[in-house]
Amino acid sequence: MSTLADSMILSPHPTPSESFQVEDTDGDEEMNELDEYEKQRIANIKERDNLLASLGLNNTSTRVFGSKPKLKTKQPIFSSEEARRRRELKAKDAASRRITEPSRRSNRIAAKEVELKSLADDDDLTPPPSLSKGIERKPFIPKAKARTLLPGPSYSSSSPDEESFSPAQKPTRGQDGRLIFEGRWKDVFTPNLTPEEMFKGGAFGGAFFADTYSNILKSPLSAKGDLSSLPFTLPNSSKLLTNPYPDGENNRFRVRAGQSLQEWEKAGWIWSEDPRGWAQWYVRFWEGRRGRDDDRQVRRWMKVAGPTGRFKRALLKKLVQSGGRSAVADEDVGAVLRQCLWQWGYEMTEVEFDKAMNGE
Repeated sequence: MSTLADSMILSPHPTPSESFQVEDTDGDEEMNELDEYEKQRIANIKERDNLLASLGLNNTSTRVFGSKPKLKTKQPIFSSEEARRRRELKAKDAASRRITEPSRRSNRIAAKEVELKSLADDDDLTPPPSLSKGIERKPFIPKAKARTLLPGPSYSSSSPDEESFSPAQKPTRGQDGRLIFEGRWKDVFTPNLTPEEMFKGGAFGGAFFADTYSNILKSPLSAKGDLSSLPFTLPNSSKLLTNPYPDGENNRFRVRAGQSLQEWEKAGWIWSEDPRGWAQWYVRFWEGRRGRDDDRQVRRWMKVAGPTGRFKRALLKKLVQSGGRSAVADEDVGAVLRQCLWQWGYEMTEVEFDKAMNGE
């Protein structure tokens, strides 16, 4: 699954773009004549290009028109509620970055302030802050040490039966809220959300287990079949697990984050044993299955939500900029990053914030 968090399927029906027509009210005859000349010139160039193409000669008019524009990648279609939510978050984020007063002051203004203050209170002639004190400092986040995953058993790619050997015990939960997977995973793979908590809270727009098609298996993926194999049940699974299209309002932080299954497949992140992606692997790993893709998936998690994980560090930076520990409770701060991390089985709590700021 992806970095900066994973969504399921994009709507196949993009919203048509609006076109605007501008009337020419200038009435300038010279400009009109110039426009006609330019149109005729371009028409002549195109006619020449067509003739050259019919003769099998190179087309040189790209110097005039340029190369063909690249096709834009399909963008997710947001509902009105999702769009409104994103606008609110963007405005709030911009407000938290805004500097309320200038960090530089001229000597003339500073001297004037001292003069006016002395008239009001002769006992206090404290000068204004120096220039160095007014400079905005970047937030300080302690460096963290990356954890190392010890080597484990090797599996033969020609023996799929080895994937279903005697399962491991389910993890326990430590006092700090983190899950404890015994063996070489201990203190390395430390999510603090179980798969059930992750999906129950709202992940992947509620569409992770929807009916879809696997380009890896070259066959459909059935929602009914995958739901029957889950080790937990949710009463509103049609909204949280099998929604036909991802909806940010179904997510924990009411924003959409991540990419589609098709994009994960193109990136080479999907393993045929878990054709839906990382979260499907996580469900099965949490339940006790061990196999040859475990190392890769755990390392991916570490790069996202581990001590040096890029999304975790990005969220820490936003929190520190917005007030530090007190900003953890404001779920609008870094909502998209929080949602992405949530979809990797990790929630930024005050305990996690304290650990990160202590370099853990």
